[in-house]
Order: sequence, then C-alpha cells, then structure tokens
Amino acid sequence: MGFKNLMVLYLVLFALCVSNAQSIGDSIGKSVDQLIDESNGIYSHDSNYPENPQESRMLWSKELGINFTKPSKLPGNGTGSEASKISTQTNEGIQYQTASTTNAAQNPSFQAATAAQTTSVAGNWSFRLRDSKNRVLALVLFQSDNTVSGTGTINDGGDTQEVSASGSIQGDKLNMNATSTGNINLYQLVLTTNGYSASGKYRAFPTGGEPWIGLAEGMRSD
Repeated sequence: MGFKNLMVLYLVLFALCVSNAQSIGDSIGKSVDQLIDESNGIYSHDSNYPENPQESRMLWSKELGINFTKPSKLPGNGTGSEASKISTQTNEGIQYQTASTTNAAQNPSFQAATAAQTTSVAGNWSFRLRDSKNRVLALVLFQSDNTVSGTGTINDGGDTQEVSASGSIQGDKLNMNATSTGNINLYQLVLTTNGYSASGKYRAFPTGGEPWIGLAEGMRSD
C-alpha cells in the first residue's frame, strides 16, 4: 500500500474518533428518549441553559433569590425606600445651608464685616493735580454701594470750570473720571484711599492737544 493511501486511511480513522468522542460527550447526562429524539432531529430544551432574558431572570431568581419584579430590592438600586431616604437627606442638607446663610446674613457681625469691605468715600474732597501745573479739583462725592458720583469745580490757576464726576470703589481702590464742562477735558484718576486721604495718578485728555499724566493727592473734609 502506497504512502498516500496510508495517509488517507489515517485521516479517516482520526475523523471517526473525533466524531465518536463528540457524540459520547453530548450524550452524557441525557436519557435514552432524548438521544432517540435528537437522532430524529428533535431537541429538548435544557432549563439550565436559558434561551432568552426572561428565562435568565427566572434562573437567577431561583438560584440567587433575587425578585426582579421589585426593583427596590436589587443591590445598588436607588429606587424605592433608598431613593426616598437619599432625597430626604439632600433636602435636609439644602434646608440647613439655606438657614445657615440666612442666619449669617442677619447676624450684625456679618453685616458689619460686609460693610467694612466697601470703603466709604462720600464727602467733600479737594484734590491737587500736579504735572507742569498745579490744578485744584474740588468735588462733593456721593456713594451708592460701589458706585461713586459727584459734582464740583476745577481751577488750573486761571478760570474755574464746573466738573462732573463718576466712578467706582473696590476695597480701597477708587477709579474716577472727572469731566469739565467749559473747556472739555477728561481727567481719569486712579487712587488708593486711606481714611480721609487719597493718592495716586491721573491722566488728562484735552479736546485739543496731546494727553498728559500727573500725580494726584486728595483730602476729605466732612
């Protein structure tokens, strides 16, 4: 017998062994009736191997004691009584925070500390603007929260002109614009206040000519 014929015979015998082994493995645990039905193409359903999600849930319910008809019983589920408990705790926390904020706002110490953060600059001010000239800017300032406004006059050694002012105060920093009504000039002041005094720089923008910068010093008298 040739070598090729031996190889063919060996492959045929190997295939028969594998087929018989698989048949034996598949038949383990099955009854004679099940084996006869499967030989005729009829396969019975094994309840240990669910075919759909519904059967899987039924199998898990039987093995693990989980009732899928009551979601509140599932581990880690946030519905039902646990969700109500969490919601109650959240509402209590919000109510506590709201009450704490309200009590703090009504506390005189809290109100005083808040008021102290905003520097008061309301009153009569006299500013000396120094560059190549000495100008005197006299203002009556009014304040509402952080907003500052006022009216007054400015004199550069010659004519006295009326001015209007507006600006804001943040902490001890006063930023203010003063505009003259005659020869229209804009004076931008950037000042640091300290009680009844203020100092800093200013920049002037005339209607004609180049802008200039200088130093500003102010005193308040109520």
